[in-house]
Amino acid sequence: MYESIESSVKNLQAAQQKLVDFLDIASIEALIILFEVMLGQTDEDWESLSDEQRQVIQSDVQSAKFSDLQVANRRQVLQFLLVGTIHQDGLQANYQVTPDAIGMWIAFIADTFTEGKEAVQLKDITLGTGNLLATTSQVLQSAGKAVHIQGFENDDTMLTVASGVAALLDESWQISLADSVTTSMTADADVVIGDLPIGYYPQNIADSFATKVEEGLTFVHHLLIEQSIAALKPGGLAILTVPANLFESDQSKKLLSYIQTDEVYFQSLIQLPDKLFKDPKLGKVILVLQRSGDNAEQAKPVMLAKAPELTDGPENKKFVTELTAWMKANRLYTK
Repeated sequence: MYESIESSVKNLQAAQQKLVDFLDIASIEALIILFEVMLGQTDEDWESLSDEQRQVIQSDVQSAKFSDLQVANRRQVLQFLLVGTIHQDGLQANYQVTPDAIGMWIAFIADTFTEGKEAVQLKDITLGTGNLLATTSQVLQSAGKAVHIQGFENDDTMLTVASGVAALLDESWQISLADSVTTSMTADADVVIGDLPIGYYPQNIADSFATKVEEGLTFVHHLLIEQSIAALKPGGLAILTVPANLFESDQSKKLLSYIQTDEVYFQSLIQLPDKLFKDPKLGKVILVLQRSGDNAEQAKPVMLAKAPELTDGPENKKFVTELTAWMKANRLYTK
């Protein structure tokens, strides 16, 4: 299995690098063209290549045998391509791919929460490259659930990449080029996920935001936390990655006031392994919030925990048992 994934990645990276060299373009642009080639599509850049250049690229794509892989392994291949591309182009932190060491925990919580449901409405409010959404969707589908997906992304390049990821994984996503802060969210999701960007929202925002500060700019992740709740149906769950110092900033008082309202329940905060983050200042945690209504209740106690390293089998098994038991005890397990 690992050999086939490695071979596929190697051949597709070779094809991508040829596109970079032949067309003198950035790696991310080459990746978009590569996805089109893999899907049997063409564009002006592809047509501008010579027959010989197209043939050597097609040879690499065919040698990758991507379509022969199981869908979970295809996602792994795409994840390696995305990580390599972002590293090669030196893209900023908010463009980074959500790693499986984070995504699998988000997917596990989403799957456990929706146990017993035949159909799940899933939204990703910060789509990015689509890797987190693909991870979560595949886990839910492997449990026999029909997953109806919406995604929002305000960067057209990332949206194009995510669209290619969905197509290559045979996923049907309804995704939109949109600013999730200003988008009017429909309250119809069972689960909202998001690897939230860190920083200040650069524009003036509506006074209706409870987390809006009186002076200066408001943290974008605070606003997106509000929007994630707005996108949920009553009793729905938001599973978000947020800065590890979420409640330590000078704006945290506003956020704390918001999550203590009758609209939302603060259910869990899960620390992630330190090794996941090269810079501790960029560390993230998983925040679990639930919209009130539909018999939702405040968890007692709130689960404050630290996820083990993904490679530590015994500790992972123990954490899964503890997390599942806590969700059952607090009616966050709908079976």
